[in-house]
Amino acid sequence: MFHKKAIWFFNILLVAILVFMLPACSKRAHKISASLRPASPVGTGSGAGRPPLKVALLCSGSFTDGGWNEEGRDAMLRLKRRLHLKVSMLEHVSPVRAGNIMRQYIARGYNLVIGHGYEFLDPASQVAPTAGHTHFAIDGADKIQPNVATLNFDLSQPSYQLGVLAAMISKTGRLGFIGGEAIPSVVACYTGFLAGARSVNPHITVAHAYTSWDQPALSKSQAEAFIQQHIDVIYQNVDAASRGVFEAVATADRHLPSGGHPVYVFGSNTDQNNNSTCGAYTPASAVIRLDRAYKKIILEIIQGHFRSGVHQEDSANGVCITVLNPRLIGKVITPAMQRAVKLAGEELRAGKIVISAG
Repeated sequence: MFHKKAIWFFNILLVAILVFMLPACSKRAHKISASLRPASPVGTGSGAGRPPLKVALLCSGSFTDGGWNEEGRDAMLRLKRRLHLKVSMLEHVSPVRAGNIMRQYIARGYNLVIGHGYEFLDPASQVAPTAGHTHFAIDGADKIQPNVATLNFDLSQPSYQLGVLAAMISKTGRLGFIGGEAIPSVVACYTGFLAGARSVNPHITVAHAYTSWDQPALSKSQAEAFIQQHIDVIYQNVDAASRGVFEAVATADRHLPSGGHPVYVFGSNTDQNNNSTCGAYTPASAVIRLDRAYKKIILEIIQGHFRSGVHQEDSANGVCITVLNPRLIGKVITPAMQRAVKLAGEELRAGKIVISAG
């Protein structure tokens, strides 16, 4: 009798032990199974189990320059929200420091490092060939390098449209162009602006000068000199120094004599139509939609077919566009001007108008 009770008690105890251990075994088996799964593919972070793409942006200037660098930052922030990216951004990065910073991002497993300017091409070219799964994109460049996508932004066509508009707005037949530096991408803006203006008025003049990217006083002085020469429309591409040009135009228009014609200024790279200094005298801007260009590169990496080499970004693919100031439509910008700007854009994209390199 005692023997039967002992066997019965032992069986009950064994069942209890098994019931207690099963959940723990199940959890351990799940952990082992999970540890043996292959790594999740890189994604936008919105899907379950897909790690977010890691993107770095390096800028040589300030994120508050009101132009090129600020637009780079804003474009990246827009894509961070839309694509759920993990983003790191650095400003005031010199080309001398860029190589070491790029190597740090490679070591941290970043998928894409964007150098926001031609000055980052050489550092990227040195580190990219051995960067493994880290790819590089350089803005404003047109060279072929291994594992580097160079984004060649062509603002010449939007600049042509601004030239058309400027020639129709001007009362003196004298226009001005101020660039930060005589590099090919900026000279192309001047060339397009000149061609557009002369398509309206073959006798119009366009004075041009190159000052600085980050010294507003120099650009202000140049704009003031243009205004003294009776230039009444200025197109600037000087990034942070644009503040100086805006100040010169605002001052001239505040002291406009009775019956005098205002001075106007165009924005560049980013939409500067609402600048706080002289937005009422900024009819339009030639804009680079950096978010559209960056998104294409990011999707290539997600889909596993990153393309190195030159990526031509222009009006045809909607990256480089003309943006009219809606506050000035119907006031400064007449319906005839709107139609002329629109027609010029259509003919440029259709290849009916070709801007000469000279």
